[in-house]
Amino acid sequence: MPLDTGEWLSPRMRVLPPDVRGLWVDLLCCMWESSERGVMVKSNQVAHTKQEIIRMIGVDATGSDAWLDLLVENGFCAVRESDGAYYSRHIVREENIRAKRREAGKKGGEITKAKIFSGDAEKPVAPVVPVPVKVEKPPEQSDLFPEEQSPETPPPLTPEQKAKAEKAKKYKYADFVTLTRDEYAKLCAEYGEDPTKAMIDILNNYKGSKGRKYKSDYLTIRGWVKDKYYEDLQRYGSKINGGATEPPKSPGESSYSSTL
Repeated sequence: MPLDTGEWLSPRMRVLPPDVRGLWVDLLCCMWESSERGVMVKSNQVAHTKQEIIRMIGVDATGSDAWLDLLVENGFCAVRESDGAYYSRHIVREENIRAKRREAGKKGGEITKAKIFSGDAEKPVAPVVPVPVKVEKPPEQSDLFPEEQSPETPPPLTPEQKAKAEKAKKYKYADFVTLTRDEYAKLCAEYGEDPTKAMIDILNNYKGSKGRKYKSDYLTIRGWVKDKYYEDLQRYGSKINGGATEPPKSPGESSYSSTL
């Protein structure tokens, strides 16, 4: 007999006296074994009276029916309006669900049986046997280069390539300033060696203190660093300020933002 554990452990059940809870379990067992499952009726479908139920459960000789009324008042036991039979809502509901499932299963079995005898049943499908796929072996390195193996080391640079690479190589003229030899030579030729060193010092101090990076230190020097150098030269004379100063600003933004 399935017991509704949620109902049994509910607070409204736990507040009832222990003897009433025990009588409710006995009554559930009688309802389960009844000719109409979940309903207290006789074999001829006549409802048991309250006194018959009390005598059946086996209470004291006084035949007190207070426990039965208490179960009805708290909604555990119900009374059917049609014939006054006492019944369990949970058992009756579960029995109706089982009856509907049995009926649905019976109909499904009859349909399947009819298909089998009429020859309309689906024939079993033969299993599909996978066709083995031939995997071609990838070509070896020697097949890709049949005449010669791939070189293990790159070929040496030509003199022209060496000269081009050397021309593009940058050197550190300060901790944070790098220039090619040609760029340094152009700056010295245009501004002089000492001013060029002073400009490099200005840019080096600024990059080191601010953590800034530029795509081209050469173009940056020709931009705001050059202007900063001449500004400091005009302000301080030969005592050039090589500190970490900001680039010169125009109203609103830096006039050399394209080089930053």
